[in-house]
Amino acid sequence: MEKFGNLIIGSLCLLLAGSCQNSNNMSFSNGLENSPVVGTFVQVGDDQVLACDQKLLTDSIRLPLSFLTEEAEIIHLDNRDEALVSDSRLLASDNYILIWNNKQNPFKLFDRKGKFLTTIGAYGQGPNEYLNVYDASLDEKNNRIYILPWQSAQILVYDLEGNPLPPIPLCLRVPKGTFQVNPQDSTVAVVLLPFQGIPAIAWTQDFQGNRINFIESGHLQTPQDFSNEVITNNNIAGTFDVNILCIMPTRVDSLYHYDFRNNRLRPCFTLNFYEDPIPWHGYVELPNHFMGDASYPVRESANTFTSSPPAYYIVDKKTGKGAFFRLYNDFLGGSEIGGALYSFCNGYFYKNMEPANLKNMLEETLKSDGLSEEKRQELTTLAQSLHENDNNIVILAKLKH
Repeated sequence: MEKFGNLIIGSLCLLLAGSCQNSNNMSFSNGLENSPVVGTFVQVGDDQVLACDQKLLTDSIRLPLSFLTEEAEIIHLDNRDEALVSDSRLLASDNYILIWNNKQNPFKLFDRKGKFLTTIGAYGQGPNEYLNVYDASLDEKNNRIYILPWQSAQILVYDLEGNPLPPIPLCLRVPKGTFQVNPQDSTVAVVLLPFQGIPAIAWTQDFQGNRINFIESGHLQTPQDFSNEVITNNNIAGTFDVNILCIMPTRVDSLYHYDFRNNRLRPCFTLNFYEDPIPWHGYVELPNHFMGDASYPVRESANTFTSSPPAYYIVDKKTGKGAFFRLYNDFLGGSEIGGALYSFCNGYFYKNMEPANLKNMLEETLKSDGLSEEKRQELTTLAQSLHENDNNIVILAKLKH
């Protein structure tokens, strides 16, 4: 085990060669204009794929959140007992915020001012109830919320007042999956984690469960291991991005677009690793960039692993320039953002924080000598407004296009 751990640490330092610099000695970057080209477009069949080379990732930048997003909103959630949430998952639209987690709590809908509106469904195993949820969708335009539980054969449907509507039956049971509902043509597109024995990785069907077309799993089939994941971040309207996180075992892979109208799974981005074994990794697509992370398994016991601290990198879609990065919330004085990669979803950056944690973060930031008087007063006022028994605070910023 000691030898295995030393190999991991040594390999990780190679991957992080450019990002292990002391961030306190680095100023904020204005972008990637001074970074090297790390990716080029290659033709794969009918598709162009931006292929990034790990060996070329040598630069490291401190990236301000404002480079990627518009001005951040600070939203205090309603303090009523029925509105209380934990550090949960979140979807935002123009006028709503939908929050949920994998514990015994139902979905809760708020307006963009933080006012609690209603509970969506209920925790349980009866009609219109759910236990663990794998994916969800907030469709404000069509007055719908869709919920896909784990190991489910249907998508639950509600309106924005919380009323249950007829569920959408699925033509295959989905152990782990993601989806897009298309009300204009009454179809659903689904991508699932393609365990061995499941005949498809993706399909399109109507609202009655009748399959229209499908794509076989082929080389994307994964072992029957629930450590693996399938994720979509939906940061670009009209694009169904798909990231299959295969960590048991890791393998060469790509970020895909599911072109369900033409029944194609199109690769769009990949990182060429030169290490063996390949590290744990994932990809996220933003309007103008691809981002990725890489980490290594660290054994906790005979049967369990945890992850080493991840390295994050970003690549410009047009120029192929890229760098390792650390993300900082310059709207809140420049505090570093943990878990940066998976805080981008549905066209927004978000953090859902307990007030005590946010207050501690602000108090640390206020110790800095680099704040303007205006920013210092703004952060002081915000910190004083936070009380540990209040409901959570949502930090929300729309992605730039």
